[in-house]
Amino acid sequence: MKYYRLFFLLCTVSFFISSCQKELSYEAGLGKGTLKKDAAGECLPSNVNGSYFKDSLLKPTTNYVDIQVSVSEPGSYFIKTDSINGYSFYAAGFFTVQGLNTVRLIASGKPLAAGSDMFTVKFDTSVCQFNVTVTGAGGGGGSSAAVFTLVGSPTTCTGAVQSNNFYATMPATASNYVDIKVDVTTAGSYTINTGAVNGVSFSANGSLALGTSQNIRLLASGTPSTAGSFPYALNTTAPASNCGFNLTVQAAPTPAMYTFECPSKPIFYGTYQAGVSTAGDSVQINVTSVAGGSYSITTSTTASSNGVVFAGSGILQASAIPQMVTLYASGTPTTSGPFTYTLTGTGVTSSCIFIQTYSVATTTNGILKFNIGSVTKTFNFLNSADTSLVTPPPAAPPGNYYILSVAGDAGSPSQEMFSFNIGKAAPYFTNGTTYTVNQLMQSIILNVTYTDGSGTIYNAATDASTQNPAFSITISSITTTRVIGTFTGPVKNSSGMIITITQGSFDLPLQ
Repeated sequence: MKYYRLFFLLCTVSFFISSCQKELSYEAGLGKGTLKKDAAGECLPSNVNGSYFKDSLLKPTTNYVDIQVSVSEPGSYFIKTDSINGYSFYAAGFFTVQGLNTVRLIASGKPLAAGSDMFTVKFDTSVCQFNVTVTGAGGGGGSSAAVFTLVGSPTTCTGAVQSNNFYATMPATASNYVDIKVDVTTAGSYTINTGAVNGVSFSANGSLALGTSQNIRLLASGTPSTAGSFPYALNTTAPASNCGFNLTVQAAPTPAMYTFECPSKPIFYGTYQAGVSTAGDSVQINVTSVAGGSYSITTSTTASSNGVVFAGSGILQASAIPQMVTLYASGTPTTSGPFTYTLTGTGVTSSCIFIQTYSVATTTNGILKFNIGSVTKTFNFLNSADTSLVTPPPAAPPGNYYILSVAGDAGSPSQEMFSFNIGKAAPYFTNGTTYTVNQLMQSIILNVTYTDGSGTIYNAATDASTQNPAFSITISSITTTRVIGTFTGPVKNSSGMIITITQGSFDLPLQ
């Protein structure tokens, strides 16, 4: 089992990161600053949102981590973590003001093993870390629930801290939250929520590691109706532990008077591909505010919007100098090509349009396919292969493995995905060699995951038992730039149903 753990800790699936990247515009300059962290180097605060299950694909709308950056020079940024255990986090955007800014790192990929994963974040010259707990069961609800106590239970949540930008009549955004503390005696999944009070509710879910005084960020949703102080009671998956807090809502600010700076070029961040969710994507535009106050901007939701809406709200300062505001995208584009968006807003005294072009589904120059019965499954969307060390490599350090990862997606609207990972001690992978799930004693680890069109996950993986027939992968040729091979064998879902993959083949660029 030592090799099993080492393999999954080292294994990476790099295409999940590469699929999220896009060439960024740096016309306004690169942002500079420092990641906020404690004396131990942990990102402070870091709010891990969502549930993280072994073998379950992460969703950008629910799986993310909020961190804070002390910005010294406004400008564009692209922040990503290292890739651990098959998944990673990234963020792109623009810092418009100096001082403390919250950044949301969007999750990408699929955890390969249960356990505790420590991610490293880098921005400018600073570095911090945060921890994510992956539970063993798949996302079907079979994970074990965490056992925890809300600090301050059963009365007032001790140390509850709200972000200080709740305003009456202004919709809650990603910057609206309340932080609470929990003491965890058994690691696992959790859900915490409140009822709606004054038009606003709070919720959080995810996984908790063992430990005391851990921070949980309750994200707000809705629109505060009036100003004042409002009591909230928490509902949790630990029924014996409940507490409450008061939320202060500030008076509605006077609406700003501003104009769109068109045809000033907007700055887009994200993938913007047909069939790919725009969650986490954004666009920055310039406005000039002749009178400070609140703003709310959105794009029209017509048939020509391609299924995507851009929206944002906040506070503007009166200034003759243009200010940059962020509009966050939502929805999934249905097709490729250019689409025109018309901006509307409260307090705006001009009109503006911008054009966003959606690309076709990205493919690589390669093949990844197999048969189930007489049906051929082709994975040509974002398919890729990579190794964790260069070719030819030096001798593997003691306790480390060479990793070969292959992955692909059938593309929207299908949920079908396929990936395999081979980990082995030195020597490196060789031409004409077959690797199977029965080679644990030879320090070879293999993991295969197939997600069918309904989202059901099938797996074949190395363990201590002998599997017959054994899933096998043959590397016909591996060079510094390409890997070619074949694969075949049975895979099984959580209910014990077995399907057999035949005539599998791959011919992919090697990253």
